[in-house]
Amino acid sequence: MEATDDLTSYRLRKRIHELEAENTRYQKNQNLARKWEFRITGVVLLAIGAVITLVAYPSYNGSPSASVLMMVGIGALFVGAVTVFLNTERFISQKVAEDLNLSSVIVVDDLLRDLRVKNRGVYLPSSMTGTNVKVFIPLRREYEVPAKVHLTEDRAFLIDLANPAQEGVLLKPLGYHLFAHTTRDLKVDWRDAPIETEGAEEPQQDREPQAGNTLAEKLQDVLVKGLELADKVVVSLSDGELSVRLHNTPYIGTCHSIGEEAPQVCEQIGCPLCSMIACIYTEYADTASVLEEARSEGSDIIIRCSELARPQRDRLGL
Repeated sequence: MEATDDLTSYRLRKRIHELEAENTRYQKNQNLARKWEFRITGVVLLAIGAVITLVAYPSYNGSPSASVLMMVGIGALFVGAVTVFLNTERFISQKVAEDLNLSSVIVVDDLLRDLRVKNRGVYLPSSMTGTNVKVFIPLRREYEVPAKVHLTEDRAFLIDLANPAQEGVLLKPLGYHLFAHTTRDLKVDWRDAPIETEGAEEPQQDREPQAGNTLAEKLQDVLVKGLELADKVVVSLSDGELSVRLHNTPYIGTCHSIGEEAPQVCEQIGCPLCSMIACIYTEYADTASVLEEARSEGSDIIIRCSELARPQRDRLGL
C-alpha cells in the first residue's frame, strides 16, 4: 500500500513539474510573440508607406490629392520605422522590486546586528582603496582606517590584524552598483565637478556658466532625468557637507520598509539610494566621509553626507 502511495506521489510531482515547465515555455513564447507583433506591424506600415509614397510621387506637384497621399506615405514610413527600431524597456512591478531589494538589505542588517557593530560606516574613495568605493565599519569606538594593503584585499572581515584599532567590516556599499551605473551608462564623472562653496559668487565676466557642470547640476540631472527617482531635487553643498532632498520620490515606500525591517542599515551605512549618494559625495570630495542623516518627510527623502570630522581625519592621518 505504501509503495502504491509513493508511486502515485511521484507521478503527481512529475506531472506538476511538467506543467510548470510547459507554463514557463508558454509565457516565454507569449513574450516573444508580443515583441514580434510590434515589429511585424512596423514592417507592414513601412511597406504601406513605401507603396503610397511611390504612387503619389509622380504627380506630387500637380494634384492636391497626390500631395495628401504623399504626406500620408511619409507619415506611415516614420511610424513604421519607430515601431520597428524603438526598443522599449521591460519593467517589473514596484512591489516586486521592493521585495527583491529588501531581502538583500535585511541580510546585511542581520550581519551587523549579530556582530554587534554600532559605529557608523566610513565611506572610502577609490583613491584610498585602490579599487572602488568601499564602506568600512569599525568594530571599536576608537578606530583607525585600515592600511591600503588591507583595503585592496577581497575581504569582508578585517580581523586578527596587527593593529586592533583597524579591525572591522569592509563592504562594497549597497548603492555601489547604482553609483557605477551613473558613471558607466549615464557617463557622469563625479570627480571632475568643480569645487562649490555655498554663497560664493564670481563675476560673470570672469566665469561663464556651464550647464550640468557642477555637482548640484549633475545630481539633479541624474536623479530626476537619468534614474527618475524624484520629481525635483534640491541640493545644498557647503564646506565639507552635502545635503540632498528628493521631492515626491517613488522610492518612499521602499525607504519606509527598509527603515522598519533593517534599521541598523539605515543608521550605519544607508540603504541603496542613500548609499549611492554617499558614494557620489565620497568620490567627489576624494576623502573619507560618513552618512550623517537619512530621513523621510511625507513623500520626500532627505540625505546628508559629510566629510569625516577634521580631528578624526588628522588622527587617522587622512
